[in-house]
Amino acid sequence: MKLAPNLEIFFKNLPVEQRLERIAGLGYEAADLFGWADKDVKAVGRVCRKRNLTISMLVATEIPKAFNDRSLHDQLVKRVEQAAAAANEMCACNLVVLSGNTLPRVEASAQNLAIIDGLKRVAPIADKHGVNIVIELLNSVCDHPGYYLDSSERMVSIVRAVAHPRIKGLYDIYHAGIMRGNIIEDIRAGLDAIGHFHIAGIPGRHEPMAGEQNYPFICRAIDQAGYKGYIGLEYWPVKPDEESLRETREWIEGA
Repeated sequence: MKLAPNLEIFFKNLPVEQRLERIAGLGYEAADLFGWADKDVKAVGRVCRKRNLTISMLVATEIPKAFNDRSLHDQLVKRVEQAAAAANEMCACNLVVLSGNTLPRVEASAQNLAIIDGLKRVAPIADKHGVNIVIELLNSVCDHPGYYLDSSERMVSIVRAVAHPRIKGLYDIYHAGIMRGNIIEDIRAGLDAIGHFHIAGIPGRHEPMAGEQNYPFICRAIDQAGYKGYIGLEYWPVKPDEESLRETREWIEGA
């Protein structure tokens, strides 16, 4: 079970390189990040190699300009190429892309096909740079109103249609829990299409142990199903950062 704190959220008063040192000192072996353009990618890579850390997530594209809009594909491909080059420098293994918000005058089938075609276009970039590209499921109820890819079934069907080993889905358990529940069976049914996970407590998106979901049970089920990737801790802590990360890891791992 490989847990990865999101360092855009934790230890925000420190430079990113020092945040990496802090989580390494806590026994973590990976960290999620959002952007890469605002980072010293070489410095991040140096710390990762020194401390044997992996950047388990970088965000390559944003919601306003995303893959369900076919007219944006050329610029999105360029953006993913830039992000993949940065990922190599930063010891990153996953690049996140988004579906975009629902296009009101475009049929769902056309939006699905646009996403599939866009992901097929960036698949050679993933091969070239040795990274995975994961498209994220988000909830459209409270955090991201209007977001298109708010269904795990749709995410899995799109990934399977692309049919490339480096194109996967990002299953955010917090978002999926808001949208549908039945998390474990949902994950088991689509695990072949999942390349990364996120967790946070419902409601509030704070510490997982303060929410309604039984994350130790969920994470054990994911582990037993054969998942070998990372589970990102993307929650906004109420407790001090170090205390929160220690308690969360001990709770999930059963220490």
